[in-house]
Amino acid sequence: MGKYLVVYNTLGFPSIGRFLLFLKEARNRGVNFFEIGIPPRFAKYDGPVIRRSYSRVKSFGIDVWEVLKTVRKNIDLPLIVLTYLDDHIENLGMFVENLHKLEIDYVLFPDLLIDYVDRYQDIVKEVKDRGLKATLFVSPSMPDKLVAEVSLLTYPFLYYGLRPATGIPIPIDPVTLVKRARRLVNNTLVVGFGLSINDIANVLGAGADGVAIGTVIVEALENSEVNQALKIIETVRGVLDGL
Repeated sequence: MGKYLVVYNTLGFPSIGRFLLFLKEARNRGVNFFEIGIPPRFAKYDGPVIRRSYSRVKSFGIDVWEVLKTVRKNIDLPLIVLTYLDDHIENLGMFVENLHKLEIDYVLFPDLLIDYVDRYQDIVKEVKDRGLKATLFVSPSMPDKLVAEVSLLTYPFLYYGLRPATGIPIPIDPVTLVKRARRLVNNTLVVGFGLSINDIANVLGAGADGVAIGTVIVEALENSEVNQALKIIETVRGVLDGL
């Protein structure tokens, strides 16, 4: 199995037409999983680029379920829906069941292990009982014991975010962080949050099984440059395949 490439875009961004075009074209460029973000009420852990994409999509007044249905109909790759648990905690069962009806594969709540950590086992179980699997997100600030525990519960990988928010290049040592995580994680490990091309090569060398890219894709699409976003995917896939 080669290295995994996970590609994020906000649902319906930069327009419904270009969003679907991007997904269709990107699936043939070595993407393994699409991560699709539903704009939340409060984007607590996203950087400015992703937040702008949320605002733009909200202004469209799109029907989230209809767009997801169209995505599932046209895209045959595994789909991970990213959405803040805070928006769905009161009707979680119904929300997950609706995703299941659309044959969505996984759901990722970025705030689960931050704001609802005392309930995470019950929430992961409810997601599973409703027909989906949870993709769990962790960061270097989380206790080693927690990272090790949740790595056994997450599908199809554990998502390890190197920085506090998406797309913000805070100086870090990615190699040290990934080596630490690799010792804890008995599962597939995918790394993201502000990765440069050099970072990608380094984290893979440190033991990551793949990478997730999002902000750089959304930034290209922000200017309606679908081709530029596709070239970025091709470049990253080339790095992954070259290792």
